[in-house]
Amino acid sequence: MEYQVEVDFAPIYECVASLTAFFAKQNHGAMDAGKLWVKGVQEQFAPATLQKMQVSVKRLDDFSLAPYIWKCPGPRTVTSFLEWFAGLQTGELYEISAACSQSVPANLTELRDAACEVLREWDLRYFSTIDPRILEGLQQEASVLRTRLGEMSGMEIYETATNGMRLYPGDTLNQVVLIPQYHARPLVTSSIFETMIFTQYSCDLFPPVPGYPAPGLLRLTRALSDETRLRILRLLAGKQMTFTEITREIAISKSTIHYHLIALRAAGLVIVHYQAKGSEFKSVEYSLRREALNGLSGQIDDYFEGD
Repeated sequence: MEYQVEVDFAPIYECVASLTAFFAKQNHGAMDAGKLWVKGVQEQFAPATLQKMQVSVKRLDDFSLAPYIWKCPGPRTVTSFLEWFAGLQTGELYEISAACSQSVPANLTELRDAACEVLREWDLRYFSTIDPRILEGLQQEASVLRTRLGEMSGMEIYETATNGMRLYPGDTLNQVVLIPQYHARPLVTSSIFETMIFTQYSCDLFPPVPGYPAPGLLRLTRALSDETRLRILRLLAGKQMTFTEITREIAISKSTIHYHLIALRAAGLVIVHYQAKGSEFKSVEYSLRREALNGLSGQIDDYFEGD
């Protein structure tokens, strides 16, 4: 069964994405913004406030706001969303969760209240101060991608937006919502439910400083500069392989292979083949994405010959 693809954006999506990126310490090394951004944000909060927020974020780890943001009427600014979300009755909260077959926790109302509290603090101290061009750029990106929905299949538009993730139809999956995000670039994250998937894909919104390489070119050249990553690509040039198969062939730790695959995915050098099943991805396999390699020479020429 083919799934339908929708493109969505609202400021509250990026607010949640930035909050998640900040507290996901395991991803800081893979993010373009990195530890320098984290350090700058930390300075805007009292240590005790950050500690309290961290406890709340950890508590909310398995609770996705995406279905509620998607259903929220109006402009969905941080303020308008939180007012609407905080005013929902318990039955309304459950109804929205059930619409995408989300597993509904018994303490749903408590989780809603905790999410509202931490997002208000995050918006007050950080998100309300970000460069407005970020939200403008994300809105424009969503509009551009939306115009391409009629030109490609759902699988093609998903792979294009995510720079290499190929999502195959499942028995229950019927809708995919693509959401542009900036703070966690180049990472791609998904909230997966039985009938729906919300995927936040990475966007480079600003041109590079004159004389410096574009982020995409930098990710490509960095990914290709490592011996282990080249060995992985050579394996994937011949066939699709699972993570376990790659680890067995390369004969190094799983954590190290995971690190290298993140770099290769960020560079768009691998296709990640996902089969959706229920509330998670199943049968994940990798293969070489030759189009990224084919475009490398042109990117280097453009950089060398640029003003």
